[in-house]
Amino acid sequence: MQTLLNILRAVIIPLGWLCALLALATPLWFAVAAFGTKWDFLDTATGLGWMTRTIGRPLLMACLAVGGTAILLTLLHGLLGRRLAGPVVAPVLALAAGTAGLGWMWKVDEQRAALPPVLDVTTDPQDPPHFSPGFRARRTTGDQPLAYEGKRAGDGRPLPVLQAEIYPDIVTLAVAQPPEQVFERALDYAHEQRWRVGTASESAGMFEAGTESLWYGLRDDIVVRVREDGDGGSLVDIRSLSREPDIHDLGRNARRVRDFSAAIGNGRE
Repeated sequence: MQTLLNILRAVIIPLGWLCALLALATPLWFAVAAFGTKWDFLDTATGLGWMTRTIGRPLLMACLAVGGTAILLTLLHGLLGRRLAGPVVAPVLALAAGTAGLGWMWKVDEQRAALPPVLDVTTDPQDPPHFSPGFRARRTTGDQPLAYEGKRAGDGRPLPVLQAEIYPDIVTLAVAQPPEQVFERALDYAHEQRWRVGTASESAGMFEAGTESLWYGLRDDIVVRVREDGDGGSLVDIRSLSREPDIHDLGRNARRVRDFSAAIGNGRE
């Protein structure tokens, strides 16, 4: 029996150190991947692609395997030797890191599978708000094209057809207030949401903005248009699209359009 206990201790102690290393290194790895990409120290292919998707999942599985094994061996030693061998905190932390990380990845995979990618969402697919020439000039060749006409989904269907199928509620908003008042409220909402507002013209009834996600700094471009409806009220349209053409937005742009419409619509008379 004593020989077995000695063997268990000889295995548990280095496993505990490995668990401590994994518990510390794994969150740091993902933080470097996310914020390194956001702050442009890493490109998206490295931070989101290689570090998160390629290396991240095996790293999280290693946390589960090593942490789970260390806990089981520690409990076994406790049952046989009447006392635990080595620290329990490090294996628990490693197990928690692996569980939380894989749970997050599973949730993202579920969202990706549930929604076809619609990376350019607008309330008016027939006549979408357009970006100014100056805004277009500031974009790079790797960004998603701003031209809406002719865009197609991954399955070949026209983008307006796919959007109407998935988001039938996203339509032009009619507000019974004059355009000047609605434009001011829309601009206030943009500032409240911390959108980076660029071009803004009350006379033209439009403004452009940009925003980026907390994790990985995924950038989206936004344009808002407010027009008179002919009866003293306003027609409000918004368009939100991802800059990265090959990264699923998980419905982020559609949620932004819905939230904007709901906020502006709640103030209508």
